[in-house]
Amino acid sequence: MKRIIRILAVLALLCLSAAALASRAPTSQFGYRGWPYRQPGCASQPARPAATKAPSGGAAASPTEAPLVSRGDYTTISLSAQEQKVWNLLNEDRQKNGLSPLPLDEELCRLARLKSDDMRDGGYFAHESPTYGRAADMLRRFDYSFRGVGENIAHHATVEKADAAFMSSSGHRQNILGRQWTKVGVGVSIDRNGFVYVTQLFVR
Repeated sequence: MKRIIRILAVLALLCLSAAALASRAPTSQFGYRGWPYRQPGCASQPARPAATKAPSGGAAASPTEAPLVSRGDYTTISLSAQEQKVWNLLNEDRQKNGLSPLPLDEELCRLARLKSDDMRDGGYFAHESPTYGRAADMLRRFDYSFRGVGENIAHHATVEKADAAFMSSSGHRQNILGRQWTKVGVGVSIDRNGFVYVTQLFVR
């Protein structure tokens, strides 16, 4: 009988020890920082990077504006689209014939525009203006220094047709392909019917 009591007492102590140990054990091996056990096949996988979300809202980007042509003296020449075409076509004609392009001159462009405006507003088409006289007279009137001047004028449907007309005329072609010129000014005015008055001033 005493032996049975001793056995029961030992069993009771063992149960108490097991319960005490169980109370100090972590509830989850994966929630315990120092737990050494790693279950086979449960190695942590690197997280897949999420795609960057496109920003919501905001104004659309505006295109960069083309810069104005700048000269060495820090003045600028602002050409209309038609005037830019005239200058480009003129220099394309020169380059096709083995000549270097002519640089634009700001004051010459202003005077060429005045001549085109004068023809449009005065209702005439001629090298001699009732307002400014001939090209040389006009340059002197505005104190523009030059040694020689040439002038091309056209009244046409488009600047492309004006250039074609210039190049098909020996006198106008000679001005465009002149080796003596050092700079050029171009001016375009548009009449009420959409036709263009084109003036080219060549100087040296």
